[in-house]
Amino acid sequence: MKKILLATAILTLTLGMEKLYGIGVEITGRELGLKFALEYNRTFLFCWDISAVGTLRLNNRHSVRGGIAPGSVGETFEVKWFAGGEVAPFASIPIYLGLDYKHNALPGYKYQSRSLRLLASFNQMRWGFSAGPTFRFSTFLEEYTVFEPILSFSAHVFFINNEFLCVGLRIANFSEFSSRTMAAHFLNFNTLIRLNERLSLVNEIHIHQSGSFALAANLYGLVYRGGLLFLW
Repeated sequence: MKKILLATAILTLTLGMEKLYGIGVEITGRELGLKFALEYNRTFLFCWDISAVGTLRLNNRHSVRGGIAPGSVGETFEVKWFAGGEVAPFASIPIYLGLDYKHNALPGYKYQSRSLRLLASFNQMRWGFSAGPTFRFSTFLEEYTVFEPILSFSAHVFFINNEFLCVGLRIANFSEFSSRTMAAHFLNFNTLIRLNERLSLVNEIHIHQSGSFALAANLYGLVYRGGLLFLW
């Protein structure tokens, strides 16, 4: 419960800030994404979560983000949250450097993982990619903590990207709330429909796998995620 309250506080602070005095920072945008996800996989059958992610943009070059996603894995309660930020060090080059912390917990299995991810990204209007190291610490049944260094990667392309509609594909081994191994990646088909200048409808369908053996993919799950994105 304390972790849920902490994540909620981070999200509230992210959305509630109006001005940062004395340090030359101007708030140039705010976002709130609310989504509901349904998943079917061969291990736990049905899973779901409800997520809220807030983003605060600073000087049109930097951002601070946080989010929380309670739900269930099979019949077990799960909670995920993250907090992080991103900076664009060069005004004329679309390169971004990011740092975030993720926490995943399955209290019913006495499992939790903590991840620290460093990411460098290059994003254009139609395409982009990201890569960087992730340091994950996992504990199961209160045994010794397992440390895993992981190379995180992501690449996306938008077939349509205009003021009304965005349609694209993304392949990655991480998401806002989770960090996976190199072989446990997913393919995502996503759309964003801009209903007006402040409200957008978001839909995502992705398939993901637990790994591979002898170049054969092991199908792990099928996910639908949809919701609303608010800008102001």
